[in-house]
This record gives sequence, structure tokens and C-alpha cells, in this order.
Amino acid sequence: MDAVALKGRLHEYIDRADNKHLEAMYVLLEKDMEPAHKYDDATLEMFYQRRENHLNGKSKSYTAEEVFDFIRNTKKK
Repeated sequence: MDAVALKGRLHEYIDRADNKHLEAMYVLLEKDMEPAHKYDDATLEMFYQRRENHLNGKSKSYTAEEVFDFIRNTKKK
């Protein structure tokens, strides 16, 4: 069964399932629903500060094309 069909069947089941079965499914899948990586407070603060610097024009930003050009030119050397 392909992924689309499987998802469809699961959606149908979830729509009909009682609370007991939904809780059992949730317990089985709960670990996989957590984000794969969590950032610590210091890293999050660094991200927020960099965002603020970008939005306020305090840091240099590059377009995607500028980044691709840099990569292409670096690989040629």
C-alpha cells in the first residue's frame, strides 16, 4: 500500500475511532511527533538576536543568488 492510500485509511480510522483507541495510537506515535532537535536557550537567543540584527539592517544579508554565486565561484578555484 502506498503512502497516500495508507494516510487515507488512517484518516478514515481516526475519524471513526473512539477515545480509547485514539489514546493508544497517540502513545505509540508520541515519541515520533516530538521535534528531532531542541535548541537550548542560549542558541535560541543567538537566533533571535541575529534576526533582530537582520531586520534592523545591522548585519549583512545575502540573497539566494549571491550565495549560489559564491558557492559556484568557490568550487571553481
